[in-house]
Amino acid sequence: MARSHSEPATVRFYQLAAMPLETALLGIVGKAWERGIRINLLAGDGAQAQRLDDLFWIQPPFLPHGLWNGPDPEQQPLLISLEPDLRNQATLLVLATPRLLPESGGVAMIIDFLPGHDPAALARGRDRYRHYRSLGCRMEYWQQNPRGGWQLHGQQDATRPDQAASQLIEDVAGNNCK
Repeated sequence: MARSHSEPATVRFYQLAAMPLETALLGIVGKAWERGIRINLLAGDGAQAQRLDDLFWIQPPFLPHGLWNGPDPEQQPLLISLEPDLRNQATLLVLATPRLLPESGGVAMIIDFLPGHDPAALARGRDRYRHYRSLGCRMEYWQQNPRGGWQLHGQQDATRPDQAASQLIEDVAGNNCK
């Protein structure tokens, strides 16, 4: 069930360094789906939405999904859309393109990705981070090491990508949000 708009989400930023966005999306979205979490995946435009739709059809594991303009969007466990769309009762909002959302309500967690070595994109990401923090969201910043592991900023032990995704899903499923 979607959260009330009065409860701020946890916002996790993942700084990519060793894998492309699509690989990270497959891992995180796949783990969420395995645990029964409903997802809204925001694409930047129709072409990206179609690429993601194609990706989820051909890459293992198969992830049941649909597009916002397709049949029965409210029944899709993973709904790909161009705007936040919680018709499927998503509790996890994943941004496949950098985007500043005016509010964080309605979901337990928002995932935002940053390219690892683009100073301008990182600066825009810092602006989004400050914005979400000003809304009262619980903030986390995960950095990727060269081997693909994830490390929560401020902690020293690197986590395997699947462990980071599992922790993410436990937080969403357990509603461990501010």
